[in-house]
Amino acid sequence: MKKDAISTGLFIAIGFLCVAIVIAILVPLVRDVVSKADDNRPDIPGVTMLQPAQPGQMALGDILPHQMG
Repeated sequence: MKKDAISTGLFIAIGFLCVAIVIAILVPLVRDVVSKADDNRPDIPGVTMLQPAQPGQMALGDILPHQMG
């Protein structure tokens, strides 16, 4: 009976050790994959607002769509 308890305890201890090793390997691996996936997002372009240099001039942003082309 005592032998069975010792072998069962060792089996559980070795099982916990194996699970801890697998977790220690997988957590950094998954973290790297997730962080690389975040880096692939495109940048959101900023808004450029152009103002006329003098009061009578028209800025590039003031051109109406029907005047273009």
